[in-house]
Amino acid sequence: MASDNTIKNILIVFLMVLIFYLLSVLSSIIIPLVLALLCAILFQPMIMFFLKKGVPKFLMLPIISIISLSILFLIGLVTADTVTQIAEQKDFLISKFLLKLDALLIQINDIFNLKLDSTMLVAEVYSLIKDGWLADFAGSLASELGSFASSFLWFALYYVMLLAGMSGYREYIRYVGGRKADELLHEYEVIQSSIVSYMGIKTILSLLVGTLTYLICVFYGVKFAMFWGFIAFILNFIPSIGSILGTVLPILMGVIQLDSITDVGVMSIILIVMHFAIGNIVEPIVMGGQLRLNTLTVLFGLVFWGFVWGIPGMVLSVPLLVIMKIILERSQSTEMIGRVMGYPDKV
Repeated sequence: MASDNTIKNILIVFLMVLIFYLLSVLSSIIIPLVLALLCAILFQPMIMFFLKKGVPKFLMLPIISIISLSILFLIGLVTADTVTQIAEQKDFLISKFLLKLDALLIQINDIFNLKLDSTMLVAEVYSLIKDGWLADFAGSLASELGSFASSFLWFALYYVMLLAGMSGYREYIRYVGGRKADELLHEYEVIQSSIVSYMGIKTILSLLVGTLTYLICVFYGVKFAMFWGFIAFILNFIPSIGSILGTVLPILMGVIQLDSITDVGVMSIILIVMHFAIGNIVEPIVMGGQLRLNTLTVLFGLVFWGFVWGIPGMVLSVPLLVIMKIILERSQSTEMIGRVMGYPDKV
């Protein structure tokens, strides 16, 4: 009996390793599927609402699919175009950054009476940027943009199929559940409601962060304000690291472009305070403890999904962990594991 359990545990471990290996190898197919599933779940309440109002399914589904996919594709095109513009102006931006760095080093020499060779340091930084990480980043960026069309086609295919199936989920669950159909349907609707609640709140807060970032950049005349706002929106789904990058990137552009140190400093303070207030004050109040994850769980999720799927995995890590937490808490045998992943409201 003990040997049977040992063999069973070993097989489970091997199965998990195989699953994670397949998730990594088939990431180009699975990531669009996960994104499509999350988007379809978000639109499910809207679909059910229109069905109750008597809107025909053959009319409603194409309209929702075409509008939502067109908006997403337009966002992708605008982002790709902005990245291309930044790449075309990279030499100008690098030269402006190096001039600012040289001036800063001269000021440091004067203030602290140092004898730093600013020319040599600037040359080393230029060599590092030009031949080091910038070249690697440009190559990976070109690869990502090249695969955008393919990924979007997979996403669109999954998304349309899932949307079409969402309207008949009750019949399908009753068919699968058999005698336990009502209980299974109730559990699914509770989980689905919690997921929609989390994704809806997180999306609204991320839109707020992105919009405020865009307005701040426009107010101070920072180039590519729309792009920085969109980046802040996407990165806000990544806890801690995302907020830092969402402030560093527009601040760095401000340092390169703006001549007034005061403007750069005030803009930086406003961006940092805004991100901190929304991420650490507004979000915990709105989310509550039920849909929040503790720091250790978030860090583990970032490392794990970042290792499996890269940057897309880091963006999806928290939504996936929240879904896992909700599902685990619905079962008596795994309820404690779900609770370990979060913390109560009053902590």
